[in-house]
Amino acid sequence: MQRLGVRAAVVAVVLLIVAAGSAYLLLRPDESADSVRFALVADSRLSALALPGDPDGTCEADASVCRSVLRVEKNGEVRKVLVTARDALPEGVRLAYWGCREGPGSSACTVRQDRDATICVTTTGPVDVARKACGNKAARPAAGGPGKLTVIFQTKWKIDLFGNFKESCGSDGTLGKKCEIPVKQGKIYYLRAQPASADDPYAHPARKPGFSYMYVQYEGCNSGLGHGDSITCAVFGSAGKSTVCVSTGDEFEQKSARACLAYRRTETP
Repeated sequence: MQRLGVRAAVVAVVLLIVAAGSAYLLLRPDESADSVRFALVADSRLSALALPGDPDGTCEADASVCRSVLRVEKNGEVRKVLVTARDALPEGVRLAYWGCREGPGSSACTVRQDRDATICVTTTGPVDVARKACGNKAARPAAGGPGKLTVIFQTKWKIDLFGNFKESCGSDGTLGKKCEIPVKQGKIYYLRAQPASADDPYAHPARKPGFSYMYVQYEGCNSGLGHGDSITCAVFGSAGKSTVCVSTGDEFEQKSARACLAYRRTETP
C-alpha cells in the first residue's frame, strides 16, 4: 500500500513538471516576433566565402555552396552584411551580392532589419559567371517578348564587344558610336569589352604606346555599379529598351566618361 502511495506521488510530480513546461512554452514571449532572420548563401567555386551568422548545415572548406542564418533585432534600421573571401581574389574580381538594397550583383550589401530575407553572395570571376550563380538564377525576369539593348561607346579608342549574342558590336574610334543588340525577355546577356587596336587616339610625346593609359568600364549593367573590363557586364533581357554605356579610364576622356553616369541603374544608386 505504501509503495502505491509513493508511485502515485511520483506520477503526480511528473505530471506537474510536464504541465509547467507546457505552460511555459505556450506563455513565453515569441522571440521571432522581435527579430529578423537573414538566410545567407555563399555560392562560389572560385573561393571559399566566410559568412556571418550561425552555420546552417555542414560546409566543407572546398564546398561551392554554404549557408548560414543571421538573426538580428527587428527595428527597421539599415545594417551592413559583410562576407569575406578566405583567399585573395584574382585581380579585377570582386564579390557580388544579390538580395540587398543596392540591387542585383552589387559590390556591397546593406539590408533593412524589418523583414526576413535571403542574401546570396558569389564572385564576378568567369567560373561563377558562367555557371550563373546566385541572382543570375533567382533574379531572372519572366520569359516574354523581345527588347533592344543599345550600347554607346563614349570613347575614341577602338573597342570590340563580345558576349552571348550574334550581332557585331564595337567602336570604330568615333565618339558616341552606337550598336543595337536584340534581346529576349528572360535571358541574361553577358558583355565583355576588348580593345581592338593599340593605336592611341591621343598620341602625345609623354604617353607610352599601347594601353598604359586606358581600361574599359561600363555603366548600366544589372551586375552592379560601373566596373572595369575585367568584370563581365550582365544585362537582364527585357521587353523594353535598355542602355549600356562603355567608356575608358583614359585621362584624356574623363569628360566623355562622365557622360556614361546617366545610365547607372536606378536600383543600384
